[in-house]
Amino acid sequence: MKRSLWNITLAAVVTMVVYIALSAVWGAILNELENVTLQLFLLSLMTTVAYGIALLWVSKIRKSVGEDEVMADYREQSYTTMTNDLRLVLRKEAKTLILMTVVVLMTYILNRFDMLIFGKKMISHITFPYITMSLFGSLFSVKIIGYLLSAVLNSVVYLIALVLYRKKKYTYWMKNKG
Repeated sequence: MKRSLWNITLAAVVTMVVYIALSAVWGAILNELENVTLQLFLLSLMTTVAYGIALLWVSKIRKSVGEDEVMADYREQSYTTMTNDLRLVLRKEAKTLILMTVVVLMTYILNRFDMLIFGKKMISHITFPYITMSLFGSLFSVKIIGYLLSAVLNSVVYLIALVLYRKKKYTYWMKNKG
């Protein structure tokens, strides 16, 4: 569980660095749109995709963990479909997905607590590293909707990226097996 929390946190920080580095480019592109809500939605979506890819990199690619997992999973059986692989991935990644959701919801709870009790950010400063995981929270007037959407989309994007990565690794492995 500590490894998953570390990966989630590191991916959030990496995403924040990427977000800051690309903010001028993203801002220039998005400023062409007149609808501010659409701008914020697209920024939130791009950041969510960046987070999913960063989490894949941190947890699976960086130390070849993902490649080792694919080889172990398909050493005795062949890869059939991405849907079947998704089922396998869901079992293996359940703790990470739950922890990601908990982090986003704790960010919401701490932010709401601060606003209700103090009227400003006090305790919720500790959630700053996770800001890129919950940008949809600023899109809705009922904040919990945005946070829930963030939690769902973070998981969905990560799973899609992971399943695509695993398929690519399996295909590469099979081509270079013999």
